[in-house]
Amino acid sequence: MMKIALKAQAYICEIVILLLLTISAKSQGLQIGDRISDFELKKIINYKSSSARLTDFTNGKALLIDFWFSSCSSCIESFTKLDSLQNEFQDNLNILLVTYEPKEKVFKTFNTIRRISHVKLPTVVSDTLLHLAFPHLSAPHQIWIDKDGKIIAITDHSQLIRKNIRALITSEELNLPLKKDDFKFSFELPLASIFANNNTIKYSFFSNYQPGIPSSSGFYIDPESGLLIARSTNVDFQKLYVQAYNQWGNDFNYNRIILEDNVLDRLKPNGQSINSFCFEIWWKDTSKVNACSEMQIELDRFFKIRSFSEKRKMQCIILREIGEKKRYQSQLASGITDAYSKNDTLFLDNVKLRYPIKNILNYGRYAWSPFQFIDETNYKDRVSIQLPKRFESITQVNQFLKDFDLEVKIEDRLIDVIVIKDAVETQ
Repeated sequence: MMKIALKAQAYICEIVILLLLTISAKSQGLQIGDRISDFELKKIINYKSSSARLTDFTNGKALLIDFWFSSCSSCIESFTKLDSLQNEFQDNLNILLVTYEPKEKVFKTFNTIRRISHVKLPTVVSDTLLHLAFPHLSAPHQIWIDKDGKIIAITDHSQLIRKNIRALITSEELNLPLKKDDFKFSFELPLASIFANNNTIKYSFFSNYQPGIPSSSGFYIDPESGLLIARSTNVDFQKLYVQAYNQWGNDFNYNRIILEDNVLDRLKPNGQSINSFCFEIWWKDTSKVNACSEMQIELDRFFKIRSFSEKRKMQCIILREIGEKKRYQSQLASGITDAYSKNDTLFLDNVKLRYPIKNILNYGRYAWSPFQFIDETNYKDRVSIQLPKRFESITQVNQFLKDFDLEVKIEDRLIDVIVIKDAVETQ
């Protein structure tokens, strides 16, 4: 009876903590100076057990909590640095990754991206509680906690340097910039807080970088008003032009934007969120062709730029078939998929064709590739293939692909480019 009573008491405590966290989250969650709550984390991978108390990670050590999700490129880029810091400061620091995504998606992310496949940091998956305790709109979102369980800082990934980690461990004063998301922001409302209704014909908005708003871009139809919306938040001017020329989501490589040097010098991002912009237009006319044309005109006028599209011959990485056997075609049943590595080989079962090949190239020699990747197989179904675990050369990749009647080559192709020239008159 005593054990049952204790379990019931613990369960009630968990509910109380959850309710308190829910209330706290509505008022921006736990803040700097607060102490972390001690609740149970029930779904943990890469740890000695599948569950633990949060205080297990602060038992005489500092703790860095890193919130992430798989489509966040900045999150992915931080993992190797986090892993290095954990190894260097393992006697005094714990690093805990947290995501709302399920463990299957987490394993797939780490197994398919070669440069992070070695990272085995403890990770809370399918999380709800920590997201309630530390609400945020964008990631990476990092919580710095000292060895006594006190929250010292809340930052993005830009403060993740050894000097700051040492200060956290030794309880030195940390005055790091606060990452504070703007919870008034909603993707469902106009950026200028103007209410769009059925009488609206056109509305436009342009601003500089807006803190607390995630970076995004796209077109969509507003379900209530039926208006066509083009929206980009906190992006550089090149991404605005990719959207204006209707190339967003079309795997448009940045080497296809031909920039005059004066434009690049005047508008290039400087790493401090300057020269990032928010842009939005709402149209009664839902023709995307007309919308793109108007967006090009407005952007050119604002940036004092002349832009146009033309075809040019460019070097590209081409994926194509060799032979006629099509041994890359998957024979597995629909819904079954897997990605894992063994020895020096990456095994990919029942996956889409182009992305793993493109990624193995881009995460190797051609990181942030200067080449447009073009899939000329025209195969849309799923494949089962093998690739090298570590990229060395295109020749090496082709040694694997030839067993599946595929190859990659660098060749010229005539492709669409966006040309951007400076329209500012020089004195």
